Amino acid sequence: MSSALPYAPPANADEVLSSWIERIGIFYGIGYLRARVILDQNRDSVGWGENEDVDSSDALRGHAMAWTGHGDKSVPRALPKANNRILHVSARLSYCAKCWSDDAKNGRPPYIRRHWAYWDSVICAQHETWLCARRPGNSHGSELNGWAPIWQTDRCWASAAYLQHDPAMSPLTLGFEGESMPQPTCAWRDLSTDFASLTHEASVLNLVASVEGYPVRAHVWEALEGGRSKTRVFDSDLRGYHDPRPGWIADRVCCLLTAAEIRRMVAGREPASPVVRDILETQPAAKRLFAQSRSQMVSTRTDD
Repeated sequence: MSSALPYAPPANADEVLSSWIERIGIFYGIGYLRARVILDQNRDSVGWGENEDVDSSDALRGHAMAWTGHGDKSVPRALPKANNRILHVSARLSYCAKCWSDDAKNGRPPYIRRHWAYWDSVICAQHETWLCARRPGNSHGSELNGWAPIWQTDRCWASAAYLQHDPAMSPLTLGFEGESMPQPTCAWRDLSTDFASLTHEASVLNLVASVEGYPVRAHVWEALEGGRSKTRVFDSDLRGYHDPRPGWIADRVCCLLTAAEIRRMVAGREPASPVVRDILETQPAAKRLFAQSRSQMVSTRTDD
């Protein structure tokens, strides 16, 4: 980069770095990939089967500051490296369609929210809905999987993002539709509180998210979606994903709902998901998981 850009669209306070870079690329008509190459022409090559984590790179953030001329406070902060809280980059595919529609209505290009990168982020509390997710682009590295094709599927999103509306891109949006899962019977804010509590009482969630818990999660997934989803995606479809905990959003929803329902049962509370409650009370494998989780909760509380 010989000099800073004459202008760069401002970043949003809760935007991830790759989203901002892509929007700059769209503004100049070069797209995400070419913007990424210009940003750092000496970038390390990404190995086959791996993904480049732009959002967690302090080095790329520094390049972005030099490229745009924006100061430290105006450039999206780097995400922490992938861990139990932050999703591996290949699994950061979630979005809220209603958030993007609000962006467009307010004259703002749609963008990727920072909190969508968190493992337990499966709900939009503002719009009281499950998040959606795009299909994994497992034929290419993440640098080729910008969000422009998704924004082009909706006329309002495309217009706000300075893109041509292209409904032919619609199959890219069908990885997971939030409407394929039933709404909770409790208030969304209560379910959000339950999910947040699981991060502090990790024993139950760890049991449900383990390999041993997979048969129960699979049963929950089948019962919740009930064939409403047009496509099925698994962790094996996520390019370079090797984490032990599930990464695909449908499986994460099942993990969180099942763990939250177990906690509600132990506490004698009304179900958040009657379907999950019924499975935990009737299916042998699920009953064993519940008993093990309850024992773990009692043991943890006794130790405290």
